[in-house]
Amino acid sequence: MKAPGLKRRLAIWLFGVLSALLAVDAWFSYSDALGAANQAYDRSLSASVKGIAERVYATESEIVVDIPYSALELFEAGSSDRLFYSVGIPGDKAITGYEDLPLPESISPNSLVFYDGVYKGQQLRFGAMLKPLYRAEFPKPVIVIVGETINTRQEVVHHLFSREVARKALLIVVALAVALLATMIAVQPIDNLGQAIRLRPEDDLTPINALGVPHEVKPLVDAINLHMERIGAMVEARRRFITDAAHQLRTPLAVLNTQAEYALRQHGEPEMRPAIEALHRSLGSAIRLANQLLSLSRAEPINGLMVARQAVDISAVARDMVVELLPLAARKGIDLGFEGDSRPLIVAGNSVLLRELIANLVDNALRYTPENGVVTVAVDLAPDKAATARVRVIDNGPGIPAEFRAQVFLRFFRLDGGDYTGSGLGLAIVREIVHGHGGDIALSDAPDGHGLLVEVFLPLAEPSA
Repeated sequence: MKAPGLKRRLAIWLFGVLSALLAVDAWFSYSDALGAANQAYDRSLSASVKGIAERVYATESEIVVDIPYSALELFEAGSSDRLFYSVGIPGDKAITGYEDLPLPESISPNSLVFYDGVYKGQQLRFGAMLKPLYRAEFPKPVIVIVGETINTRQEVVHHLFSREVARKALLIVVALAVALLATMIAVQPIDNLGQAIRLRPEDDLTPINALGVPHEVKPLVDAINLHMERIGAMVEARRRFITDAAHQLRTPLAVLNTQAEYALRQHGEPEMRPAIEALHRSLGSAIRLANQLLSLSRAEPINGLMVARQAVDISAVARDMVVELLPLAARKGIDLGFEGDSRPLIVAGNSVLLRELIANLVDNALRYTPENGVVTVAVDLAPDKAATARVRVIDNGPGIPAEFRAQVFLRFFRLDGGDYTGSGLGLAIVREIVHGHGGDIALSDAPDGHGLLVEVFLPLAEPSA
């Protein structure tokens, strides 16, 4: 499912938020408009109530109500409202006016109150005043009530409300349009960046120019440049690997071809046997070289990350590899042994690559140690490094001079002056695997001063692993 674009997402959010704000503002606007209309029309209603109340008085025998003309000014020509009034004693029959007009919930003498009510199915706005007569014959006060239908009020409220809402809605539409336009202008550099990347040649891995890109997008550009740098390093590593592999395989294959042609020219089995034996040795070296090249390719980290890791007991792996390589050691009469306790040392890594690491170290030691020599594999906790496992491979072979110990990790590097047929890839493979697991490797003289000591340090796995 395709995710909505930034402009569409922003439009949806802005429309939703601004619509909610408009609804809240409309509610307040309606309340303000209703309050303003009531305040304006309640003044006229107040004048009518007071005008009638002023003309109510009592004689010795009756209550006189003389409604002035000014109190009926609400009946203007063309008005859509009706006026209802009543003058009487609360609880008794009305002296004049309409019967049964709604009474206020509470009222004090000589005070004017306003309230809403329903009379004959119509919504009215009422004003009422309680007027004492100050006559012993009429101890109860008179209540004057004037009610007005609210048609004109509603027209005024709707007019004020609609104008206010229309003005706010127009502002929101303009703000939304400006926001979308600003967003389109703001994302234009991102669109240009995407177009520039799409138009790049497929082999162009140079860093992307972040000039003109918004500050918020620069972390993304930096991440893309870092990723392209990793891809470039990977491509360069693959190119170098293919070049080195082709160069290294060319010689043994040419030797194999020459030896095969020489064997074909021989006519008798005694003459052919030395050629076949040489062909067999060359073929074994070529197979070993191909296997090591594949191991090196697999051991190289991809984009700085190794393949999926799991909890591996490095002590058990080393012990198994020693047992597996015992036949190879027996051919040369080499005493191959393992030192380590039964306590597991768990590291987070790839078990296949860790087996390849120890196999290469032990194979190198067996290959360069003379007959009847000694090779020892020891696994323990590093004494001077916290939470680190240490794997040591010790032999009593010729060792490696101190000035060449950094170079032996380079691919296809071999020491001069020896008669050993190695490919120069063993320690290069070991270093790639060690670094891929976040560890370290060191070369030094054997404890007795004769031979080589290889120490590999691997961080222990977290307890959760």
